[in-house]
Amino acid sequence: MTLSHFWPTKEQVEQLEVPAYDEEVAADLYEQNEGYLAKISTSSLHHARQQLSRLRVKTSVLTRFVAWFQTFMLAVLSYGPTPQHLSFIMDGNRRYAKRLGQPVKEGHKAGGAKLIDILYICKRLNVNSVSAYAFSIENFNRSPAEVDTLMGLLGYYIDQFTQRATDARDDLYGIKLKIAGDMSYLSGDLVAKIRKAEELTRNGTQFTLYLALPYTSRNDIAHAMKVSVENCVNSNADITEEALTQNMYFEKHSDKCDLLIRTSGHTRLSDYMLWQVHENGILEFSDCLWPDYGFWRLYFTMLKWSFYNTWQQASLNWDNEQQQKEYSNNNNNNNASGGGKHNNNSSWFPALSDLMPGPVSAFRKTKGISLESLPPAPLAVTVVDRK
Repeated sequence: MTLSHFWPTKEQVEQLEVPAYDEEVAADLYEQNEGYLAKISTSSLHHARQQLSRLRVKTSVLTRFVAWFQTFMLAVLSYGPTPQHLSFIMDGNRRYAKRLGQPVKEGHKAGGAKLIDILYICKRLNVNSVSAYAFSIENFNRSPAEVDTLMGLLGYYIDQFTQRATDARDDLYGIKLKIAGDMSYLSGDLVAKIRKAEELTRNGTQFTLYLALPYTSRNDIAHAMKVSVENCVNSNADITEEALTQNMYFEKHSDKCDLLIRTSGHTRLSDYMLWQVHENGILEFSDCLWPDYGFWRLYFTMLKWSFYNTWQQASLNWDNEQQQKEYSNNNNNNNASGGGKHNNNSSWFPALSDLMPGPVSAFRKTKGISLESLPPAPLAVTVVDRK
């Protein structure tokens, strides 16, 4: 006997009579069992509340421990040098939204929230100024819908930041906001909102947040050159490198960017801060998308920068000591006490360099090379494009 002998036929199924749904019968059944159902619901709700309460306690303890540990690690890092001007190219918002299957607007929202989180960390590390590439002039080539969305989000986050930066109870209190860019591209309403935000936060003493929008380095340099020429014509001021730097959008921080971080894995500057990073600026390219950039990625990047800066300073001090020794030995008639002493701040560098693998000269600047020592230039050069 097979299983088909027990299976009902199509005709038998069609002959089955299924009772219709009767609201009166259902109401009677509910009234008869209302007390029992209420008891079950109350018990289930009480059990669910107990589970949520236990989970809330565990989460609270874990959150407090993580916050304490992060505070401890930041305190350790603050004992070393920290960059005075830290900048971010916030790249990867659209790919972040695409990965989650969300509209592009949600990715930009997550990017704005992430910048707020990063500002908390930078403030606790006593960073002097933070700049962020918020909107490039080239971004106006995107679709009008996305440009309008970005402009709306910029206005929203500027309002939110202003409210929090002027609230003494908020962690962002005391941060000054400055907009670096050509605001002739922006609407009148957004410009008015920016001017109001800059005015309300102008007395900030913690550090300055520069939002680069709309910005490109070419536009920044052209703007500085135009202002310098106008000053030269109107007041006979000289056009010098210092004057050009002072007339840039980033004001007193236009001369140098200590650390520039770009997310999303692209290894290019996208016409951003070309003038500011040309002299000893450290570039860090991170593979993660900007909304994913968190505490530990920033912490280890800052730790690497602090180590490199300390090592570079020690190497420079050691080079100066060697030059002083050579000068003292070549001038025996002079007072030998000035050039023969060691600098206490860097006397450990030669001993430490002996413990490091590889030549220490790789960490120090090489000596100057004279033009006469170079081989003669070739008469012709051919460039072949190999695909």
